[in-house]
Amino acid sequence: MKCTSCSLDKLSREFPSDIISQKCTHVSTYCLKCIISNLQKNTSIRQCPECSVVLTSKEIRDLNHAWEKAPFRIDIENISQIKASSSKNNNEINVNGNSTVGDFYVVLLNGQKIKLRLENIKTIIGLKEALRKQTGVEVSKQKLIHKGTELNNYNTGRVQCSLNEYGIVAESHIQLIVLLYSISKELSIQNLTFELYWGYPANGCDYLDGTCMLYTGNTFWRKYDYQSTIYNDIPNMSHSGDIMNHVDRRGHHRIVANLSNLPANVTKLYFILSSWNSPNIGHFPNPSFRMYDSSTPNINLCTYTIQQAASSQAVIMCCVGKNNLDSSWAVYEVGKLSAGNAKNYVPVEYTIGTLDPFFITN
Repeated sequence: MKCTSCSLDKLSREFPSDIISQKCTHVSTYCLKCIISNLQKNTSIRQCPECSVVLTSKEIRDLNHAWEKAPFRIDIENISQIKASSSKNNNEINVNGNSTVGDFYVVLLNGQKIKLRLENIKTIIGLKEALRKQTGVEVSKQKLIHKGTELNNYNTGRVQCSLNEYGIVAESHIQLIVLLYSISKELSIQNLTFELYWGYPANGCDYLDGTCMLYTGNTFWRKYDYQSTIYNDIPNMSHSGDIMNHVDRRGHHRIVANLSNLPANVTKLYFILSSWNSPNIGHFPNPSFRMYDSSTPNINLCTYTIQQAASSQAVIMCCVGKNNLDSSWAVYEVGKLSAGNAKNYVPVEYTIGTLDPFFITN
């Protein structure tokens, strides 16, 4: 897995074994070395380098302890022996020093955190079935990542993979990516269309902005919004700009993208909603949107409920990602709240940066 901070490919054991603060809503994409370096540089305010959550003194001590006792450092520095860490939360310890019973967690990109018990789940398929019962997300639409590795249902021998094979123990945190819709290479791709409607706030006309940000790999490349509506070198994608109906007090945006004709280097499209003047999205009455392929307009490709973002200035609703192996596209649920809007996209880009490593395009 590549560290977001130093951009070096690191072993999974060089990353934190779980989230670095109980207030974090993401699995760390910074390696442990970069986290410690960041804490040492910013001694006045100790916070998570990815989401700015302020760390407690205990969490900082735990991180420093993990760094001091990290097995990969011991290998490199050739330190002969260390004492085994004490058991956490009274979990059983097996001969390898891993917890065999206790709680572990699955984290969604929107921050939802699900607690599960190791005693009740032994296989990846069993884990996905447990998540289906709790979240309603079908097993086939679940993508699970632990320490930068996607969890497979079966190994090469067609035997069900166990949690133990992936080093999942007590207090482990697993990232859940929800696949909403897959557009296979064989399908005739027409125009992927994003339709957004909103009502004017009580205090007058305002804009609920729909924005699409294009990425090449993990690098922001171009945006489509109310002022960047079309580019001459990409004739098959456009933004409608503001379509305002002052009589009915309704606003409308439309973004259209022909995925098959986008430049080959474009790998991801993030769709974002943000409030222009109002402090948050909740000020707009009756917002609604649809995302669909014009060849199958009856199929809604993104099912995110805007009302879930009522208290936020912006929300990254979904990611449309390309698999570089066969150029097929898939729609992934995100629902990540964020600061920022069309006046200042920097906070939105920062939030996307914390998400981007999870959308592996091979």
